[in-house]
Amino acid sequence: MLLAALYRANPEAFAKATEKVRGNERIYFSQSEAEILATGSGVKAKQIPDSPFWVITNNNTARKGLILKGVMESMKVPSQLIERIQALFI
Repeated sequence: MLLAALYRANPEAFAKATEKVRGNERIYFSQSEAEILATGSGVKAKQIPDSPFWVITNNNTARKGLILKGVMESMKVPSQLIERIQALFI
């Protein structure tokens, strides 16, 4: 839900943010499910509602929070809002 809301708020900034937020070996976002699945065995992906993007889903809660934080920071979301959302992932 949060990723879909960020996409709807600013699709261009979301696209740029997803290019920057990635792991050492895995990509977290793509417009292709196959691209995410190809980054490792056991990787799962889900389409972000109302967007052309897919997101990796089999990360722990803390990692998901860090991924979301990275996207929000790149999109210049106010730091107070980022902190409030981060608190949900602790």
